[in-house]
Amino acid sequence: MSAVLVAFGAYRQAHSGAERMAWRSAQHLAARGHRVTVMTESPPAPGLATDTVGWSGSAPAGRPDVVHAFDLARPAPVLAAMRIAREADALFALTPATDAALWPDRHAGTAACRAADVIFVLTEAERVAVHRAGAPAERIVRVPQSADLAGRPDPAGFRRRWAGTGGIVLFLARRAAAKGYRRLLEASAAVWDRLPDTTFVLAGPDAGEEIPAGLLADARIRDLGVLDEQGKHDAIAACDLVCLPTTADVFPLLFVEAWSCGKPVVSGRFPGVEEVVRDGVDGVVVGQETGELATALVDLLRDAGRRAALGAAGQVRVRADFSWPRVAAQIEFGYRRAGVSRHGVRGS
Repeated sequence: MSAVLVAFGAYRQAHSGAERMAWRSAQHLAARGHRVTVMTESPPAPGLATDTVGWSGSAPAGRPDVVHAFDLARPAPVLAAMRIAREADALFALTPATDAALWPDRHAGTAACRAADVIFVLTEAERVAVHRAGAPAERIVRVPQSADLAGRPDPAGFRRRWAGTGGIVLFLARRAAAKGYRRLLEASAAVWDRLPDTTFVLAGPDAGEEIPAGLLADARIRDLGVLDEQGKHDAIAACDLVCLPTTADVFPLLFVEAWSCGKPVVSGRFPGVEEVVRDGVDGVVVGQETGELATALVDLLRDAGRRAALGAAGQVRVRADFSWPRVAAQIEFGYRRAGVSRHGVRGS
């Protein structure tokens, strides 16, 4: 088996979806017999055995066979990983994990895409984006997404503490403009006009977006900040639907976690959304108009049968297609194919 160095940045306030993807990929690659070391400032993901996966803030001693960088939203660790791979004559693998529109350093992202021996993407839309950024088509490998939930949820306890008798709309993400945080707040008044007992639960780390104080003043908005792992699972299990009106994303981890709990999702339109949310099957996709978002929320909150059907379809899909062992197996396939191609034989 291979010696794999996994490198990625940290978001500090809470684990991002990219961090979780990196930690769980490392964990499951180790379970498949690889010697895995993680180079990051991110604390280990919950439940991860660090005696199985090494953890260091700097490059470890010894020559890796594969250097795998995650998340072009944090380009410095990716560039460091490129340098280490080059110096060690190791395979350089890349999981961009962030929509190209949000890369803070387009030059670094393009350089990484061109340099990678294998690039892992989550959707066909992302495949097109990284190819446009310079990644050779034959080096791109698609991997599935998976949930990262811990503990046994207590939805009834969460509802008693944070909500009334009406529906719960949950936003659980970084509070950035592209995630649609403000747009959801702006839609709340139109929802309350028709369903006044609806509670909006907001959770996730701050991203510095300026929000008028009036939008958060109503007691029916519960701003919980960064939740711990148990609180996150409780919130998803307790809500009636998850709403992330994002306009720049790849494959939100939150959606898979919502489906794991049998919950429908309401998503904004982003490149490749049709590959992620099956509109009318396991969720609803809306445009950027606040009124459209409010109407979609009201329609779902009024129709428990439809919510249950959408959530159940998502749950079936998760059980069939989304798991960390499947992610790790596909990553391992990508490593093998890149290694074969690198030695002058066409990959399969």
